[in-house]
Amino acid sequence: MVHFFDSDIAKKYGVNAAVLACFLWDCIEQKSTESPQLHEGKAWVRCSVQMMTGFFPFLSYDEIHYALKRLVKGRVLTKGRFNESRFDRTNWYAFTEFGQFLMTESEGRTQ
Repeated sequence: MVHFFDSDIAKKYGVNAAVLACFLWDCIEQKSTESPQLHEGKAWVRCSVQMMTGFFPFLSYDEIHYALKRLVKGRVLTKGRFNESRFDRTNWYAFTEFGQFLMTESEGRTQ
């Protein structure tokens, strides 16, 4: 499997964060894993860190967790919980307006 990332995002947030941002963007745009769902006017994708370790076996649980934390802190992503069970602690991720701008800008450079 080939993974892509945006070098500008990698410079600011790290390579791991850039890879995960592109993965989540694809999940939302291409519906490559779980179908995104609308909540609060945004498209969200439900994705656990453990699930991402299956897609990225070269990244540890802690590396993925830290990269997602950097993207949320950098206001690229926002996270929430929209699970049916209150015991289900799986996070949902959506791109902020700033994150959408970064991702669409990077798409424009690669085309």
